[in-house]
Amino acid sequence: MMIREKLKEVGVSDESVVEAVLGLGVENLADFAELSRSDLIAVGLNAVQANKLIKSGGEPSYAVAVNVGVDSVLPNIPDDNSWLEALKIGGVLKPDQSTVIAAIRATLAEKAGLFAIPTKLLTEMERFADENDEPVDPIFFKVREQLVRRTYADIFEALPGLDGSFITEARKQKLFGRMRTALWPTVIASHTQLKNWQDTWMQGAANPAVVMMAMAGGTMSAGLIAPPDTGVLRDCGEDIRKAVNAAFKGTGSQVASALAYDASQIHKILENPNLPQLLGTQTREQMLKILGISVTANYVRQEQNIVKYVLSFLQAQEISAEGETAYFSALAMLGNQIDWGAIDKPLQVPVL
Repeated sequence: MMIREKLKEVGVSDESVVEAVLGLGVENLADFAELSRSDLIAVGLNAVQANKLIKSGGEPSYAVAVNVGVDSVLPNIPDDNSWLEALKIGGVLKPDQSTVIAAIRATLAEKAGLFAIPTKLLTEMERFADENDEPVDPIFFKVREQLVRRTYADIFEALPGLDGSFITEARKQKLFGRMRTALWPTVIASHTQLKNWQDTWMQGAANPAVVMMAMAGGTMSAGLIAPPDTGVLRDCGEDIRKAVNAAFKGTGSQVASALAYDASQIHKILENPNLPQLLGTQTREQMLKILGISVTANYVRQEQNIVKYVLSFLQAQEISAEGETAYFSALAMLGNQIDWGAIDKPLQVPVL
């Protein structure tokens, strides 16, 4: 429930206090604007918490809706630890949230060439050892093991018989192909619809006649600046759900989980502070150059935004009619931060 999430966000966790706030008649965030600070303090909040809640409300108008914070309205994505833990359940026959996150991250990583890094590492480590008459470091065999002995026991423990031999290159490419043909076009189309919805609303609110009516206290102004119908946006959420099902049919969920696990293991290897010297380089930047990796902070931000955008649309059907204006406004703000053209272009590899 959005109210409970907002209370938790400002530091209110006592269930008795939460129930007391709900007892004040609060049904959505805008209702907090109808309460005074003393009302909220009387039911157990401190002054700072009360101020934050009142500021999260305000007039249920266009200005408030478009300025609402993305993180305070849209669902949060899990951190890496909880996400990887969720993958371990295995055996899910329909894609859940962790699998969708896995596929998005794996697809972006594949476009960036992340899965080619272990092979490049082995080549460069062996070359350096040969040139300097030195034995290879034990990490060489750890990387090699990752390439030739993928069992995925950690994430597929609930599915006896499913091991690394099942996750073939052909199955990986089939999933990537479905993501490209089924999911990405649908997600990009949703942003076009969302942008049209936002633009239509903004154009209506900026209409000089509307502004004059509002300044004169005209009775028609509220109706004229009301947001457009969100039915088409909810339809977009349904289209994305259908695209997800199409992308993950068959064994897509298991392949996505395996790819995500591989990506996480590659990240761990790259975090080793001794790795640069094993390739004959002095710095991490030099090592990345040898591996053909060009890194920018923008990649990680883009990945996080895309994951959050897709999950938000998938959960849009759960949003109440009262909260949908703020929700889709925040989603539009998030979508405007994404470089949609980059989905069809090679991306730079994330090194976390």
